[in-house]
Amino acid sequence: MDLIELQLSIKTIDILQKADAWLLEDIIEKMNTAPATITLALAKINPVDFVEITEAIGKRTKNVLDKT
Repeated sequence: MDLIELQLSIKTIDILQKADAWLLEDIIEKMNTAPATITLALAKINPVDFVEITEAIGKRTKNVLDKT
């Protein structure tokens, strides 16, 4: 899922793209491969956007778990 689909602020999208996260899946992947980088980027974003991202990750995780 593109970050733009989540209706995040432009500033948040800019911060995440500078951390090379263009998709929701990129954030999840970077939590495993570059946790310091993505954590720093997530710490800089708007708190409302952070909630939106975590809810989207939660929904994605639930869907993945439901398939197995």
